[in-house]
Amino acid sequence: MKKTILEVYALAVCFFTVACFAVALGFFIYDVIGIANPEFTLPHWEYTRHQTNDEFWGPSEFTPPRFIPGMEPAGQERVRPDAAELTTQRLASYARVVANERRENTQTVVKSAIVIFIDMLVFFIHWIIVRREVPGNTQPGDPSDTEARRS
Repeated sequence: MKKTILEVYALAVCFFTVACFAVALGFFIYDVIGIANPEFTLPHWEYTRHQTNDEFWGPSEFTPPRFIPGMEPAGQERVRPDAAELTTQRLASYARVVANERRENTQTVVKSAIVIFIDMLVFFIHWIIVRREVPGNTQPGDPSDTEARRS
């Protein structure tokens, strides 16, 4: 059975839309988990940085350069607050980080849903093209069906 160029094109588009759908669905599921439990999807360095006051305050492998004491402009040395104040700051920062992670995951779910919707639309349009191009795949009432019966 010889395939037309249109049929090959439509099948190729269907193949790639299925692959795109699988990837988008993976992101979608991961980010739904991130909305339900944002602490689970936090980057490891962010999570580790908020576990102790020392990790939160001082330089470590988990502290990006903007958080390292001594990086302030000259004459503006940072003074470490007492343990209770530092704990309060760390917990407030952790709450902001978790809220930001939930928001980011929500945004990605919306983006993934848009991609999945467009992907399904493109797939079904091209699947209809494939169905019309393959001989014998006509639906009753289709104009090409009546032409096939006449011949």
